Amino acid sequence: MAVILTGSFQVKAQEPKSEQLVGKYEEIIQFFPEINTGTHYIEENRSLDGHPFYLSAKIELGALTIGENYFEDVPLQYDIWEDWIISFSSAFHQRMILNHLKIDSFKLNNGAFFIKKEKPNNFLFHRNGYYREVEAGEIGLYAKHRKQKKQETSTIELVRSYEEVVKYFFEIEGKLVEVPKKSKIFETLGIEKKSAKKELKALGLRYKKNRETYLRTLVNMSNNVQP
Repeated sequence: MAVILTGSFQVKAQEPKSEQLVGKYEEIIQFFPEINTGTHYIEENRSLDGHPFYLSAKIELGALTIGENYFEDVPLQYDIWEDWIISFSSAFHQRMILNHLKIDSFKLNNGAFFIKKEKPNNFLFHRNGYYREVEAGEIGLYAKHRKQKKQETSTIELVRSYEEVVKYFFEIEGKLVEVPKKSKIFETLGIEKKSAKKELKALGLRYKKNRETYLRTLVNMSNNVQP
């Protein structure tokens, strides 16, 4: 039976950050002291333009699952440079790195849901193993988000910034398989190419322009024809 911990966790703009985020981190620590790695989070690449987080550099309320235990209203950030989940400790007045070995899944403020998966064959950037769930079903669709350094040379100076990279995977028979080149996708999903392309065209979807929606649509087609 899942344990659900919730709280009002109201945030007031005039309060300092340590007061805004007080309580929930310590509440989890009481149940799972091993969730604390004991390491303060420090953003290392401050010289790079941008930030190493998924979508936003702001720490906001989310949720996480540890085994069968579900915690809501947890202050969370997701560093996709290191594949780290970050929370805020009012006791230390610091952002803390959470223990990825204990966290099975987490959900961010914007609704993005990340779940731990086994390493796909020959994939070099698995890191701590969190993948965003795009579509679940007999066949699933998942995305791995990461950031890398991008260098752009201008006539004035060398600009260094973060660049986000997204890799998509099908989940087939419980295992993640990297989405193949476009010509092999239909065969991999077991759907008829001609009719699928006709439906994609009617929806105005193109692989390069609408990749995630394109792939999700094909996964749904495949799940609808599964015996």
